[in-house]
Parts: sequence; structure tokens; C-alpha cells
Amino acid sequence: MPLSSLQTYDIEKALVAGRKLDAIKMYREATGCSLVEAKDEIENILTSLKSLKPRYFKDVGVQAEPEPVKPTSKKKAFLMTFFLVDTLIFAGLVYYFVFRDDGNNTAANVANQAAQVTQQNTKQAEPQTQGRPKSISLPGNVDTASYTESLSADDSFDSLYQAKLNSSSYINRKSSGNSSSFDSSEIERKIKTARSLLAQQRVPPTNSSPTKIAVSNTPVSLDGIINSEEWHDATAIVLDAENQTTLYFKTDGEWLYIACDAPIEKSQGGYDQLRVYFHAGLSPNLVNERIHIGKGAGVTSIRQTTFRWQGDPPKNDNERWKKYAINDWGLYNYAYGSSSMSSGHRQYEAAIHLGEAGLHSNVPFTVYAEVETDPLKDEKGKFVERQYLGELGNEQNPVWMVF
Repeated sequence: MPLSSLQTYDIEKALVAGRKLDAIKMYREATGCSLVEAKDEIENILTSLKSLKPRYFKDVGVQAEPEPVKPTSKKKAFLMTFFLVDTLIFAGLVYYFVFRDDGNNTAANVANQAAQVTQQNTKQAEPQTQGRPKSISLPGNVDTASYTESLSADDSFDSLYQAKLNSSSYINRKSSGNSSSFDSSEIERKIKTARSLLAQQRVPPTNSSPTKIAVSNTPVSLDGIINSEEWHDATAIVLDAENQTTLYFKTDGEWLYIACDAPIEKSQGGYDQLRVYFHAGLSPNLVNERIHIGKGAGVTSIRQTTFRWQGDPPKNDNERWKKYAINDWGLYNYAYGSSSMSSGHRQYEAAIHLGEAGLHSNVPFTVYAEVETDPLKDEKGKFVERQYLGELGNEQNPVWMVF
């Protein structure tokens, strides 16, 4: 009998916490299977979990090569040790379930309830296709003056940001309904210039080996459809082998092109989003700069910082931004993208201007990415946890890339 999403979540949570016995018991109660069957299935779940979500089990460190790790054969001595330990665990399980059975096993009832929840919440949407979306054209000329400005000797990323937070124009912008539009102010242009100079001086850790982004002059039609003739020469990174989620990067020296193929995402009504993050760790007060591509055309760009409002306390909900660390929207003017279901599953395409994003040729930079799908919900439809179809690195362990 299949597990519901919530039962799977509880079992995975127990395994991450190291409570394998509890996980086996939960699986046995939910399915009504034998102890041996439950033990085997939990081992399979644990193996898969360690492969798909290794960060829950150990500190993976800075990722040098974001390619899937291929399993290697174990030595005989290790196998003998593993066999002995496994035998002891099995003996403990027999004692746990046979000699300590409290007589309150309600496996049949739990299994029936699980079946009802599964029927209600795991209906699979049929693959759907759309007509070919309109392609987005990149501008022929990029105005570098829109993201650069001369700096004085005293200007730094931190000092400029503090000046920005204290300016009346910024306060009015953040308190208005226009806070997500592109910020073309002089102070923001100076901040981008200071950030770009920091990025130009960046050096990766000595133990890292930056992934090289392919240089290509093959044009890309930004319509949310990944065609092999457009992306055959790109750097491809498999984010999730089981889900076959794949991320693509390439550049023509002016634009960074990004695509993502998510074959398992076949529902048009879900919470589909690709997020790609840059500059993690560049400055103590700069958390990241990122782009979001959702279910249609357009790109959202955001800078996340650790800066906080230092003035008067907020007076109403329109000033909620004063309560938290500062996030600035409308970051990139030259960022384009689209997403579609034209192939029968979700695909994403995007392009950002290298100069505006502060990414420089032959200078390594950090990247991490997330491909999000519908959240996990309980039997009442209440949110439980975000769900992902693939991830590349994370904020603490980004991947280094270079072109």
C-alpha cells in the first residue's frame, strides 16, 4: 500500500534524525507489511534520501564539481563489518517489535486511513501541452550607464548601502507600491559598481575546482522551450538524477543563458519556480543576488542583504520592510526569461546581462539554484514543507563557476 505524502515526510524526518527503528515502525503501521519487508523498504528509502538530500546527513562543503557522484564498489572487509552490524540491528528489531509489542497495533486502521488520504491528495494531473509561447528578444544595445557610476575613494559597498537606506527617495520607494520596479537611482548604480569591483577581485577556495561555463554563439530563443539545437553546446548539470532535473549554462561573452528542464513537473497549476543565486559570500552584508522564473514570461530579480533599518520604528503594515533585513527588488533591468509546458512538462529559459550582474570573464563566482514544485500539505490541505525537484549547492555551500 503506497504511503501518503505526509507519512513519507514523517518517515524521512525520523531517518534524518537517526531514528531508524521509529521509521520502520511507522512504515509497518502504515502499510501492514511484515517486519522484514518494512526493514528492507526503510533501507531503500534511507539510501535514496542520502543520495537526493545529502546535506541532511553531513556537511558537504564547497562543491567543486556539481556532477552526480557515481557509486563505487565496497571492499570485502567493509562488507563483512557491515554484515555483522546489520545482523545486530535486525536482532534488535525483532526484540523491539516481537517482545515489546504493547498490543495496541492499529495497522489495519492506519493503513485504511492512509489509503483514503492517498486517494484524496495524490491524484496525478495528465500531461498537458500548450501552443508555442512568444519568444523574448534581447536588446541590441545595452546602456551601461544604467548600472554603472563613478565612485569616490571613500565609497564602499557598505557605506553606499547605508547612505541609500537613509535617503528620502529610497524610503519613499520602499513605502510605496512601486518598490518592485527597476531601481535606476544614482546610489543604486554606485552600489552595483562597488559590488562589481568586489566580484572582480574574488578568489575561490584553494580546494575548489570551478565548473567551466561553455562559451557559445548559438542563439537562444527565450520562449521557455529547450531545443537541443539551442542548448547542445551548453554546460549541463544534473540536479536530481531520479527526477532527471537538469540545469544548463552557457554564455556568449555578454549574456549568461540559463535553462532548466524538469520532466517530472507535469501540472500547470502548481507552484513552479526556478531560482538562481549569485554572489553568495561576496560580502558580509550581501547574502545573494538572484533571479526567479515562474510559470510564465518575465524574471523577478532581488538582492538580499543583512542591512537593517536604523531609523524610527515602523508605524503601520506599509512599513513592514523596516522590521527585517533589507531585500531590494527590481535589481536587474537586463534580465529576461520565460517558462512553458509546451513540451508536456515544465521548462525554463532565462538570460541576464553579465555586466549588470557583476560577472566577469576568467573570474570565478558562486552560484546555487533551486527548482521548486508544489509544497507538501497534510490531509487538511495545510502547508507542511516546501518541496524541490532539484538543487545545486546552497547558501553555505555554493558551486563555483567560471567562463
